[in-house]
Amino acid sequence: MKRILTLLVVLIGLQVTASNDKYRLTLRGNPATSIVIAWNQISGSNPTVYYGTTDYGTNYNSYPNAKSPDRTVSYKSMNNNFARLTGLQPNTAYYFVIRDSQGTSERFWFKTAPADKSRLSFIAGGDSRNNRTPRQNANRLVAKLKPHAVLFGGDMTDSDTSNQWRTWFNDWQLTIASDGRMFPIIAARGNHEDSNNSIYHLFDAPSSSVYYAITFGDNLVRTYTLNTEISISGNQTSWLQNDLNSNTSVVWKMAQYHKPMRPHVSYKSEGNSQYNNWARLFYNKGVKLVIECDAHTVKTTWPVRPSTGSGSDEGFVRDDQNGTVYAGEGCWGAPLRSNNDNKSWTRNSSRFNQFKWIFVDKDKIETRTVKVDNASQVGSVSNNNVFQIPSNLDIWSPSNGSVVIINKGTTVDPDPDNGSVNVAIVSGDDDVEEAQDGSLYTNSSDLELVYDSNANAGNQIIGLRFRSLNLPKNAAITSAYLQFTADESNSANAALEISLHNSSNSSAFTTSANNVSSRPVFSSKVLWNPNSWSSGQSSNAQRTPNLKNMVQSLVNKSNWVSGNNASFIIRGKGVSLTNTSAKRVADSYEGGAGKAARLIVNYTTDDNPVDICTGISPWQSGISYTAGDKVTYLGYLYELISSGWSNLGACGTLRNNNDISEIQYPPLEEVHNSLFSDIYPNPFADKISITSSLFIANKKYTISIYTLTGKVVHKEDVSSKSNNMTITVNTKISQTGIYLLAIKDENGNTVQTKRLLKQ
Repeated sequence: MKRILTLLVVLIGLQVTASNDKYRLTLRGNPATSIVIAWNQISGSNPTVYYGTTDYGTNYNSYPNAKSPDRTVSYKSMNNNFARLTGLQPNTAYYFVIRDSQGTSERFWFKTAPADKSRLSFIAGGDSRNNRTPRQNANRLVAKLKPHAVLFGGDMTDSDTSNQWRTWFNDWQLTIASDGRMFPIIAARGNHEDSNNSIYHLFDAPSSSVYYAITFGDNLVRTYTLNTEISISGNQTSWLQNDLNSNTSVVWKMAQYHKPMRPHVSYKSEGNSQYNNWARLFYNKGVKLVIECDAHTVKTTWPVRPSTGSGSDEGFVRDDQNGTVYAGEGCWGAPLRSNNDNKSWTRNSSRFNQFKWIFVDKDKIETRTVKVDNASQVGSVSNNNVFQIPSNLDIWSPSNGSVVIINKGTTVDPDPDNGSVNVAIVSGDDDVEEAQDGSLYTNSSDLELVYDSNANAGNQIIGLRFRSLNLPKNAAITSAYLQFTADESNSANAALEISLHNSSNSSAFTTSANNVSSRPVFSSKVLWNPNSWSSGQSSNAQRTPNLKNMVQSLVNKSNWVSGNNASFIIRGKGVSLTNTSAKRVADSYEGGAGKAARLIVNYTTDDNPVDICTGISPWQSGISYTAGDKVTYLGYLYELISSGWSNLGACGTLRNNNDISEIQYPPLEEVHNSLFSDIYPNPFADKISITSSLFIANKKYTISIYTLTGKVVHKEDVSSKSNNMTITVNTKISQTGIYLLAIKDENGNTVQTKRLLKQ
């Protein structure tokens, strides 16, 4: 009798434990009316999904609907089953179990997306590879934040092996909420997926090529998943262009893919194929948010548009009216990398485990960066309100704010009564070191804060001059920071004093003795005891305390004008004057323009915004403009810097014009230098020869050719192998007309320009 009872217990147990695991939801069609339930069938036969809108627990016979797998694939040592449910009701909870010949699974549930323009929540990220602790933490937060979908940008595993995939899906079960609620994943392919099959066979992607699009809501947002691991040009881009053209009524367009166009890790290759095929398409067709992965670092950009004209950086310029925001880059569990390749249009960057939490409604997109390491301490959102920020959620709050807001018809922070300024050092003459003897060093590749043994400089005083600060007079400064990039690793205690030149328009630094230290400063000085620095980092540790009081004093001066310049002065204090190791070393402009110090100021105003073009004369032909001069041109304000005209923003008449397409830069005029003997032939057909007594052996020069509107049509770097040499340039310019050739030395100084005629 005891043996019979034992057998009955075993048989009863089999009836409540199905032979399946590794559950996940995916999407192929309309998220309001369809979903894919996927699992690994371990053993047993005839698996069936039983489902309905009433929760019957594991009583499978009570559910009104049943669905057998539409597709079964043996892949990565798993028997992957996919049941494609259709004809569902929008914004509705569905409960389900999986029943097979050996038993019934536990009860799970999901909620279909709304079919109207109701607000949506997404989580976006990627690169979960080989560090299971942050990967599991991120997965736990999915269960707690309850998004309408997870956009996962590839590199799920490290080596694409069967064992790694089984482990990955085991970890994915942590995305299932404590009440059994599941959330669909929209998967992209990364370079650690050896083939498209890893996504197609494991997630039942709508396309075997793993590029596709899914629309949420009543044309509220169309999400594009693209594939950087196959040919980008050709079929993929043709499909993308056709789909964008066919979906003009969609309110928002977003995209995700693996490899970024312009990674923020210096040794990662540039995504030139993505840039050449997609950047202009995104901009022209209104793709407002793009999620990139692969680099294992953290970044958000200002809205940008593709441009190689004056003021551009790696093919983009900031465009707050119509630009695209790029965010990323991975960090779901892959090894973290240093954010050591910021651009002039980088909003903020850092280095930690994270993903993006995105809210979308008909008026705006909000993007937050969520740090995942404290997942176990974070509360859960309610099933009835997934937009309420839960307790202890660690949302990144960098200098430019914790929320990137993209508003319909405009872009980040369009409120004219609130603003921000993010300005970098733009010349080696603007970040200087004053030695103890009062002499100035203007071309160092780094900035010692403050002791420097080189040339017996001793305890230095650092000067940082920021040009063209578009801060309205009497604006209320809410925060102000200096952001550095670490050139060296230092951990010794240090003490630095930061002050601001008491001048309404700080003049350029000169080589006269004590030109930094002799400047009067505001009384509101700030003491900074920086944390340890690691070489290449540009994060919280490299950011000063709040400097808002001194900046407030500046904009309150009676003769302060928006667009003027400001200089900060940094001195050593206490231990940094007695211990030569008590210092920090930052990158200078010469150490890399993208790593130069930045000033970030946030402010509010009570009045309408000041027109930054007020009092600035229009550009005129025939005037010899020099660096620092400002002009207005076709509704924009420009300043001449060493690399050409820099766009400072729209005049008041254009600020709210959403129909602006391409910005036209002021024409460039010739700069004559008698040391150049000849630039010929002129007119030219294709090749141009430059003979000069100014060329110095073993020096580098940049030769650029512009249209008269400032568009770069040819650019190359050349090395002078000897003095008085001749350099030949093969332009490959096909369009006839007048062009301007510019030659710059390795410090970025324009030494010669010449008008040329293309035959």
